[in-house]
Amino acid sequence: MIEARPRMRSIALITVLLAVLADDAGADFNDGVVALMTGHYEQALETFVPLAETSEHAYAQYFLARMYAAGQGVDQDFDVAAEWYRKAAEKGVGDAQYRLGKLYETGEGVPGDMEYAFGWYAVAAHVGNAKAAEALKTATPKLSDKELIEAKKLARELINKYGVVPKSTARTQ
Repeated sequence: MIEARPRMRSIALITVLLAVLADDAGADFNDGVVALMTGHYEQALETFVPLAETSEHAYAQYFLARMYAAGQGVDQDFDVAAEWYRKAAEKGVGDAQYRLGKLYETGEGVPGDMEYAFGWYAVAAHVGNAKAAEALKTATPKLSDKELIEAKKLARELINKYGVVPKSTARTQ
């Protein structure tokens, strides 16, 4: 039963993404998500790369980052993962913002920097990422008082710049 939860979360994520994205690029993107989740990495890459590069598709960028971070269908490369996470994070993808913060915290693909980790966690928490809200709590005691002041200043700047969910996923009323 414990192993079923991550699979159920993956299925839920796929379902949400498929329902949200309905345009032509969305249809291609949906094929890529299904390919990724079923282990057809080459097909996922064939779908995500053109979308990420030519249409600046935030979620294609995010999933490419995850593939590079995990070494799925490509050699594991945190430098490349960080580049794609940053592009998606700057478009408001909360999980990309959280994962970019994690990379700053661990120093994988980017220089280790707790102030930047804090800043990206804050942005992700701002757009509703629960993991980022928890990470923000654990990052705070790792900073000196002076670093925390700078980290909060950076967080405000990042939130002002990148703290909006991409239009393709924003709920309309």
